[in-house]
Amino acid sequence: MELTWLGTAGFKIEIGSTVLYLDPFLSRSKRASDPALPRVEEIVRADCIFCTHGHFDHLYDVPAIAKRTGARVFAPSRACETLRDAGVPDGQLRPVQGVETIGLPDFRVRTIPLSHTRFDTPLALRTLARGGWRMLLDAGRLLRFPPGEVMGYLFTAKDCSWCFMGSAGYEASRIRGLKPDLALVPLQGHSDIARIAAEIVALLAPRWAIPHHHDDFYPPVSQAIDPAPFIAEVQRRCPTARVWVPQMGQALRYERGELSAAPGQP
Repeated sequence: MELTWLGTAGFKIEIGSTVLYLDPFLSRSKRASDPALPRVEEIVRADCIFCTHGHFDHLYDVPAIAKRTGARVFAPSRACETLRDAGVPDGQLRPVQGVETIGLPDFRVRTIPLSHTRFDTPLALRTLARGGWRMLLDAGRLLRFPPGEVMGYLFTAKDCSWCFMGSAGYEASRIRGLKPDLALVPLQGHSDIARIAAEIVALLAPRWAIPHHHDDFYPPVSQAIDPAPFIAEVQRRCPTARVWVPQMGQALRYERGELSAAPGQP
């Protein structure tokens, strides 16, 4: 299995004969662009796309990718409404709700109902001070992408499993002891996100924890999050889990319990 972090909460995953995308968001501003990332129009193959919720930084590019590739899109119902309004055909949309198990050719998926991270007051004030004018300019875009329900996904293939969360709100009983090989955990949305994300890792008990959503993806509203406190918290709370902080655009390979840069990668 190979996975590539696309920035924000986005991942490309290749497993067996399937290419899937998780929360792909590539339409970054010039200030947040990265030459290692593909442009949306360069994505010509996607078999399926899994979306965790409806915020623009998780859903904005999904219509273009879905319409170009014919990918089937799995998303909570409110996000599906947004995608339908953006022109994604009904036949490509698969709403998910509650706890479901979905069988696909190279893996099966279990849905995990979650919630969005609750922004704390200090973070909200800092964000307004840093990017309030930009938020006002982009109010229309934000309103077009309501969050709706939030879903996580546990993917299980023949030789590996991975749990993907696009936001860090959770009920402990829903994720405790899932023990995926890989836990893809967001570092965004709270001043104490390092602790919150590490608690998620401790509950999941994975082999590997891979942080994401810590990049400065939408300046000046966003800011980069230092993953070092998260690494320290994981070492304290779940010492059996190893942490890999990916580089944007870097393909990683997971095989026989080990995670490494894919051949030809730095």
